[in-house]
Amino acid sequence: MSHSSAAARLQEIVYVFPSHSECEKRWNRTFGALLSGIPRYTGSVISPLPPQSLPSISFRTADVRLPSIFLRTAASIEAAAGKVSISSKDMPPAAAGLLDREDEASGAVSEDVPGDASSVNHTGPLSMTVLYSLLNGHIADLDHAGVNLPSRDMEEEQWEALMRSLSRITNLYRYPGEAWPFIIPATEQEFRDDISELHAVRMPKFEWVYDGYASLPVFQFALVTDFTRAELEARFPAPSGFSIPGLESIFRSVHVDSPWREALSIRVDLYYKRQQETPTDWETGAWLVQEGGRING
Repeated sequence: MSHSSAAARLQEIVYVFPSHSECEKRWNRTFGALLSGIPRYTGSVISPLPPQSLPSISFRTADVRLPSIFLRTAASIEAAAGKVSISSKDMPPAAAGLLDREDEASGAVSEDVPGDASSVNHTGPLSMTVLYSLLNGHIADLDHAGVNLPSRDMEEEQWEALMRSLSRITNLYRYPGEAWPFIIPATEQEFRDDISELHAVRMPKFEWVYDGYASLPVFQFALVTDFTRAELEARFPAPSGFSIPGLESIFRSVHVDSPWREALSIRVDLYYKRQQETPTDWETGAWLVQEGGRING
């Protein structure tokens, strides 16, 4: 194996959003209010399971022009697809949470939120406010987050170099049959030796997609809900709600509008309520570890 030292290990994946206009500020606050329903979401950070594993995933605002992803690591990583950048350097020092202190205390959303889901227009991407109205109080966890990088904006050599760099600083695993590798939270020993304990829940994971179809980069957020499949299909009917072929039995998806729609798309995947008592091979990471295997740079 060719892994970097513990000092260079990936500590945190940070989504950074602009917060200049009132529209941007409202979007950020509403998204932050939705995420605040996750028990492990504190101070804009979703701490990983199992305890003492890395990386965490966080959501912040800063003086940036467009949404970006910052990797907290001593290793040097720089990549871009379209107008979305991925960097381990120069995170704005004034980065703050999506919610300000008053919002965190009150759980307030600074827009009028419709209370009747039946009145929602489902003909296109949903606003973050409507998404909040339909999901508030029903989010249990973040299974994974991720980013889709269009192949039209990133040469295959650049993609492969990025994956090699990531594999040296974190536990990165193949998704069998697809260019969708996942980072799985792991302890320091598991970073050195690989994951062997495959019974406990491991989340949030982070997905990297080399996307041959998307015209824009995609930020994706896979939220665990307490809704059944029938309930989610009723709340998110077509055409705004849809299922990814082959994954219909696991989650329902929806595109979400944002102030940055010209630069990137945002997709939210809504996992159905868990029906079994014990964690699945997906939740524990066992399927990725055993069937996909670790990527070693």
